[in-house]
Amino acid sequence: MITNPERKRDNGPAARALSLLRAGLALPFRLAGTLLKRTAQVILSLFIVILHPQFKWLVKVIARSGLVQNYIKPAFHGFIVGYYEPFFDLLATLPPFWATVSIALPLAILEPAKVVATILIAERPKSGLLLWVLLQLLSLVLIDRTWTAVRPQSRKIWIVSRLHAWGWLNYSYGKYWVTSSPFYRQIIRWKEQVQQTAQAFWARLAARRRA
Repeated sequence: MITNPERKRDNGPAARALSLLRAGLALPFRLAGTLLKRTAQVILSLFIVILHPQFKWLVKVIARSGLVQNYIKPAFHGFIVGYYEPFFDLLATLPPFWATVSIALPLAILEPAKVVATILIAERPKSGLLLWVLLQLLSLVLIDRTWTAVRPQSRKIWIVSRLHAWGWLNYSYGKYWVTSSPFYRQIIRWKEQVQQTAQAFWARLAARRRA
């Protein structure tokens, strides 16, 4: 049986020591990369889990108000039926490339504009906050509907489907970490206590009025 002397040397103590040294030197970079990845996941999850839904909830509350339902919505009914809904129906029929462009283009404009508005809040709070809210509303009525319309076609592109899957994977991991953390659980307990206190207060107040 013929043995390879170079293979024996590769498996010797020096080779193993060199391998351990390389692993030790690479460990800090791996830890840093993992920390950055986890931080990005948590930030993404915080935005999606906490901030974005709360903003959507506020928009829904405003949209269901009497002012919007009785005055603003009827005023825009013709525009919604004649242009807004048909526009998204048209986007749903686009081929994969143009469907991706139709969502990528507004994202490329609105997302940097949101960053500028966020920075502007520190310098000019009133105008910066107003601009930020307007951009968020525009994003809500445009980006969300556009992505819903073009998603089936756009996901036929390999890189788009992978990025979308990566984003949702990070969101799922980040949501699990956030909701499983002691800090989040303590916030939920505080929230429940506040709700119970408020309900008890209003119940006592209603009982006094009836008495």
